[in-house]
Amino acid sequence: MGKNTQRETVYAFNNNDIVATYDFDMDVWHPNRAKMASIVCEILPFNRSGNIKILDLGVGTGYLSHRIIETFPNATITAVDAAELMIEKAKLRLQGYLKQVTFQVSTFQELSDKENIFSRFDAVVSSFALHHLYREEKQILFKYVHSILKPNGWFMNCDIFKAADAVLEARFQYLHHLGIQQRTKKIKHQEKSLDQISAELADKEKKDGDHPLLLIDDLQLLVDAGFRTAECFWKEYREAVYGGIK
Repeated sequence: MGKNTQRETVYAFNNNDIVATYDFDMDVWHPNRAKMASIVCEILPFNRSGNIKILDLGVGTGYLSHRIIETFPNATITAVDAAELMIEKAKLRLQGYLKQVTFQVSTFQELSDKENIFSRFDAVVSSFALHHLYREEKQILFKYVHSILKPNGWFMNCDIFKAADAVLEARFQYLHHLGIQQRTKKIKHQEKSLDQISAELADKEKKDGDHPLLLIDDLQLLVDAGFRTAECFWKEYREAVYGGIK
């Protein structure tokens, strides 16, 4: 990804209007977000009262970090995001835990160049963020994540992917758009056609810089990065929780 594209992707999320409605919009776009966060908290095999150290890549408004710190109240979290406005929103959500959370403004592409800034994490997590990376960038990031994890450390990612079969991809997209249409009516009290929703999402994905891979490709990148285990823990249509163990 070139520098201009990086800036465009960051700008898409470092926008007052986007940040102000982000959580509300996520309830419409990705209703499985709560389920996916629960799976992360269930799968991570740490003592609930343990002093674990976690890195959240693309903290956004702090949703996943908040769920983790509720589950592991003695955890310390390093929260990374390229959008400063998102971090400010995350600070509001995590205001009761700010002594346990350190925030770092950085793009994912910059992390591997910051020698020794992070090290020895029990787990690295991410939610709806890494699909903005191209394959080569994701490969570099996964190798970096592997390098900063403790032995037997965990990486878990909640994200979208694309289907290998065009018929399945079209069907999954249709079901996704249909769900958005129903939730838009229920939550936002707005009537929108499927064509309108499809066009709006296509425009949003272009502005956000979405580059989802096949799930099997994401898992293979983890293997290539050195993870001894690469596994899908949960999947529904175009969304999955997957990860690996060092």
